[in-house]
Amino acid sequence: MSKIRLLVELDVKPEQAEAFATMFREEFISRSRSEQGCEQYELWRDSEDQSKMTIVEVWSTQADLDRHLAQDWFAVWGPKLEAMQATTLVLRKLSSIED
Repeated sequence: MSKIRLLVELDVKPEQAEAFATMFREEFISRSRSEQGCEQYELWRDSEDQSKMTIVEVWSTQADLDRHLAQDWFAVWGPKLEAMQATTLVLRKLSSIED
C-alpha cells in the first residue's frame, strides 16, 4: 500500500505570518504528529518571504489521512487557519516514483 504524501502551499496574510506559525506549531503539528499513521507533519516557510508557507505531510495510508481530517479539533482550528490565509491554499497529493 502506498503512503500518502501531501504538499499544501499557502500564502498567509503578512501581518499574520508569525501568529500563524505559532498557532500551527502549537495546535496542528503537536496534535497531528501524535495521530496514528502520521509519519511526517511539518510547516516550512519561504526563506525570502515568510508569509509563503508549505505544509509537508506523509501518512501511512489513506485511512490514516481520512481519520486526521475527521478529527473534532480540525473543525475548530481549520477556520482559524483559513482566516489567516491571503489566498486559497494549493493541495498537491504526491506519489513516489519508487512506489
